[in-house]
Amino acid sequence: MVKRRIAVALVGLGEIGLTAHLPALQREPRVSLAALVDVDDRRVERAAALAPGVRATTAVEEVLSDPAIDAVVIATPPWVTAGLARRSLEAGKYVLAEKPPAPSYAEAADLAELPEAHRRLQIGLTYRHHPSVVRLRELVRDGVLGRPLLVLASVCDEVSDPEGDPVRFARRLQSLEHYPPVISDGIHACDRLNYLLGAAPAGVQGWALRSDERFATANANGAILEYDDGTIARLDVIWLYPVLPPSQFVVTGPRGRAVLDPPTFALGVTLDDGTIEELPAPGDKTEVCFALQLGRFVDHVLAGAPPVPGIDEALAALGLAQRIAAAAGLTAGAPS
Repeated sequence: MVKRRIAVALVGLGEIGLTAHLPALQREPRVSLAALVDVDDRRVERAAALAPGVRATTAVEEVLSDPAIDAVVIATPPWVTAGLARRSLEAGKYVLAEKPPAPSYAEAADLAELPEAHRRLQIGLTYRHHPSVVRLRELVRDGVLGRPLLVLASVCDEVSDPEGDPVRFARRLQSLEHYPPVISDGIHACDRLNYLLGAAPAGVQGWALRSDERFATANANGAILEYDDGTIARLDVIWLYPVLPPSQFVVTGPRGRAVLDPPTFALGVTLDDGTIEELPAPGDKTEVCFALQLGRFVDHVLAGAPPVPGIDEALAALGLAQRIAAAAGLTAGAPS
C-alpha cells in the first residue's frame, strides 16, 4: 500500500516552532502530528495547549527511537540543530531542519559527511519557496533585466526593545554570543543571492559595526560582493537598534528593475520598454512559505523527490555568510 500520510514530530517549541512550523504542520493534510518536543517544560506545556491530544514531551530520545514516527522538524538554535539532525538521521528519520543547520561551515560540513544527509535532510531556507522569489529567478536566469546586475539587499528585522520585548531581546543577545547577524539572518539573503545569480562571488569586501560594547559581536555587518560577470551585490544585516533602517531587496539591470518587498514579498518589475509586471503577495509571507516548504518536504518523504534545498545548498549559503563574516574580521576563517 502506498503511504499517503507521514507521522511528524516537531522538536523545538520556541517562537519559530510554535508560530510558523506548528500551524503549517496542523494545516497539511498529509501530515499526522505525532509529537511535540522541547527540553523546557514550560514550552512543552504551552505547545500542548495549542495541539490538544498530541504527545508533548521532553524525552527527545524516546521520540527519535519511535518507529511510528517518519520524520522530524527541528526548530532549535543552530548550536543544537546539527547534533539533533545527526541523531535523527541516524535513527532513520527524514529531517527538515531550521537554518542555519550549524553555527559554522565546518560543523555543517561534518553533518554533510553523513550519506543520509544528502538523502533525507531538507534545510529550512524557507523563503526561497515563495512564488515571487521563483519568478525573480526566472527573470534573472532569462536575462530579462540584463547583465551585469546591481543587487541591494538589506535585512533589518530585529529591533532593540529590551523593555517591551525582553524575551526576544535576550534571545538575540544569546545569538550574538555564537555568531554575527549575517550568519543567522543573513543566510536567507545569501541563499537568495546564490539561487538568483547561480554563482558564488569572486570577491568579498566585508564590514562590521558593534553599536553597544555589551554585545558579544558586531550587531551590524555586511559586504560588497563582486561577481565574475561584473554584477555587484551589497548585503547589509542590521540588528538591535531602537529604530532600524528599512529592509530591501532590489535587483537593477541595464534592461529594468525588480523590487521584492521584504514585508510581503510582493514583486514589482519595470522594464526599459515600459513593460510593468506586478506579482501580488498570495497571502501572509510566513504562512505561504512555511506551507510550501512543508509541502516539498512531504513530497520528499512520500514520493522520493529530492530535498530542496538540501545540505549542499545550505553549505553554499552558510559558506557565503561565513566568507562575509571573515571579510569583516568577525571569524577566524571562511570555507575554501
